[in-house]
Amino acid sequence: MIENAHPPGRMSTPPVRELMISDTCGPPFRFRCDIGAGAFSGWAHPKEFVLIAPNVPTYCQMHDPARMRFLGIPTELARACLERDPDDPLDFGSLHTRVQADPLVSQALAALWQEMGRPDPAARVFVESMIAILVIRLARLAGQSADVDVRCGGLAPHHSTRVVEYMRAHLDQRITLSELAALCDLSPWHFARAFRATHGIPPHRFLIGLRIQCALDLLERTPLSIGAVASEVGYSSQQFARHFRAVTGLSPGAYRKRAGVCESRPRENRKIRS
Repeated sequence: MIENAHPPGRMSTPPVRELMISDTCGPPFRFRCDIGAGAFSGWAHPKEFVLIAPNVPTYCQMHDPARMRFLGIPTELARACLERDPDDPLDFGSLHTRVQADPLVSQALAALWQEMGRPDPAARVFVESMIAILVIRLARLAGQSADVDVRCGGLAPHHSTRVVEYMRAHLDQRITLSELAALCDLSPWHFARAFRATHGIPPHRFLIGLRIQCALDLLERTPLSIGAVASEVGYSSQQFARHFRAVTGLSPGAYRKRAGVCESRPRENRKIRS
């Protein structure tokens, strides 16, 4: 844990392995920054903090002199406190999108500042226990923010982007509602409601749309067989034919014929009855 004083100007930091918390310990100052989830601006006041995920480059443009304290929490310790997988990114959702204020976090940071410089064994036990409390509190705050996103009618923009990017990256695999909900720290039921409020259709229909759009591109631009295209977008040949016709009104073969593309496999191996 360190304390720094910064004159007005831009401060850029490279990615670090730790989960970082920065709290204001001097007079209020104006800022504009990006700590990994999009730029935001405002005033930072004493006892307010920002949370920076591991391995994220950041910058802060300070318009006034600023004094801040930084606490780095080892990722292994944070994941152990939350019982998360070793490759969990420690993403706390909307906590990365704005300045936060919470009395318990403020008290924990103040107590850690006092104890971390003491060499006695009791201080070590206190620090480890307080860090565990702090990490759990941050996870609770992230969950509360996610619930607010749902009550406001949909997913937060960064959650929506994360889910859609995940879908696009895994079109050839089975994607479950639970997987998508976990990306936003929501229950599957709450996630499904929030997704529909944001996109107007349920998650599975949105995913079908992405898969068929990818299939259209493959049918038009590549000589892959229809079976291979089906596999690329996560379907068996029969599932692909059914979903493709439901969306486009044509069989995959008829669509490809209209596009004037020849497959790389013999006709007798690629014919799909519509």
